[in-house]
Amino acid sequence: MINITREELVAARAEMLDGMNNYILERIGDEEIFNIWFMGGVPDGATMDDLLEIAKDDELWTDCIECFAKCCRVAGVI
Repeated sequence: MINITREELVAARAEMLDGMNNYILERIGDEEIFNIWFMGGVPDGATMDDLLEIAKDDELWTDCIECFAKCCRVAGVI
């Protein structure tokens, strides 16, 4: 079993959110997808502090994961 602190978990989640946000904005690059992501995932112009706040909240974190998957499905990536 891997033992990590809550603080480490939140930091890892924030890094993942940053990566997902960059993927949506830079790799998919579609306005319709942006709208889905901004409404259900990470807000437009989010800072690392914003990402850390989202990462701290289990429900918001899960919502972002689900929204990212939805964006990828709509874009035809998965």
